Amino acid sequence: MTEETTSAVPFLPQLIGQAFNLILDELYERLVETGHGDLRPTHCLNVFRFMDCDGTRPTTLARRAGMTPQAMSELVGYLEQRDYVRRVPDPTDGRGRVVVYADRGTRAAEISATYFADMEARWDAIVGPDRLQDVKSALSQILNASPAHSAHAPRVSAR
Repeated sequence: MTEETTSAVPFLPQLIGQAFNLILDELYERLVETGHGDLRPTHCLNVFRFMDCDGTRPTTLARRAGMTPQAMSELVGYLEQRDYVRRVPDPTDGRGRVVVYADRGTRAAEISATYFADMEARWDAIVGPDRLQDVKSALSQILNASPAHSAHAPRVSAR
């Protein structure tokens, strides 16, 4: 590879990765600033955002996040030890358990949701609402057309 090739504009996967890292870093900063330094962005992205208000079975959380049940169990266990979530009997089936927010988890989920809304507003101001919507639509189309993605996750919408 020539120096010209390596110093050119990064490939799309690099840009997506850098943008994702920026999101994770800023989210973590927001969590620390608000007294939730024991949380990691993965807790917000893979647990909180997939929880239903009335509780969600861990296996459902794992499926929604595209994770193994064992990996989700570790995340939920970590959150439970720190009073972000609780596992309670499933009201529709006493044999199962559902994960529900504890007060601390409700607050942390609100903080992360606010962060994501703020981030989108900032990005919207940088590139404009139409261009940001185009990016979201294009990424949704790409993900929905990917057999690997559709096998693990629900269809995505650019809203």
